Amino acid sequence: MFKHGEFSTEVDKGPFFFTLAAFLGSLTAALLFFFVSGAPLAIFAGILVSVVAIASGAVLFALTTDRVYILDDKLYMSYLFRKTAVPLNEIGRITCKDNVYSVYNRRDKLMGTINGQLTGIDKILYKLDECGIYVV
Repeated sequence: MFKHGEFSTEVDKGPFFFTLAAFLGSLTAALLFFFVSGAPLAIFAGILVSVVAIASGAVLFALTTDRVYILDDKLYMSYLFRKTAVPLNEIGRITCKDNVYSVYNRRDKLMGTINGQLTGIDKILYKLDECGIYVV
């Protein structure tokens, strides 16, 4: 889901739909608790379910914005509100520690990080390997 090209990570369907169902279900339950019943226990339950709705909304947003793709000989790394584009010929090295890939340019400056557990990360790493960029 949500691919940006041939070499792209994507969102897994299972966690996406589970989080979407949790968000919509808790949002609906919160609205019902707040507006249908005026009992103090219902208002308390509505507050608790609202916390679940906010948390699942944040997770859903993070799931959909964490992506990496290669397009027009550039590596695009995006997470939340931060998006970085690095030309493939400017990448100096890539290191891996604790399942997080760190991308450095030729001047050894950190350009961004990539989550190693994303679906499709193997295609990205294979394409980088074809371009002569190896994980150290």
